[in-house]
Amino acid sequence: LIEPDQPDIDAELVAAPHRRSSPWRFIGYAIASLALAAGLLAQLGIRHIDSISQHDTLRPWLLRACAIADCVLPTRQDSRLIVSNRLSINPHPDYQGISQMTLTFTNTAGFPQPLPAIELAFSDVRGQPIAGRRFSPHQYLDQSPAAPVVPAMSAQQSLDAQLAFATPADGAVNYQVRFV
Repeated sequence: LIEPDQPDIDAELVAAPHRRSSPWRFIGYAIASLALAAGLLAQLGIRHIDSISQHDTLRPWLLRACAIADCVLPTRQDSRLIVSNRLSINPHPDYQGISQMTLTFTNTAGFPQPLPAIELAFSDVRGQPIAGRRFSPHQYLDQSPAAPVVPAMSAQQSLDAQLAFATPADGAVNYQVRFV
């Protein structure tokens, strides 16, 4: 039984009339969301600019953006397009226990690229690494005062390098040269 002096519970549960939100509030949230998303994309782009700038499709757009923003993209580089034309490894003529590598390599890319580091690795008959060394450009370029300064390899340019290194152990029967 309902007593007449008790308030009706259903009347209290009736919702207040729905107030329509302003379209400006929605627009403000949308603009803030887009700004945050653009900021996140910019941070990711800056963090990975070295690899992103090497992409053939994106590079022209990035060059235009850098022209506006007064920035500089990293030099385009693809070490897979640098190939060895001639390679020989012989005992050094002047020093015991030292070997000498003579190498000619060419930039087959259609664009200039920075000089690569040269990685020389020796392995045994099972393919297990025994010895290795990485040579930076200043280690393999001619350092004489008469030698021209070569900051990068232009397209289709060939370079010669002579490298001296400690002769690896007798078990080293294979070698591999990589440009990195």
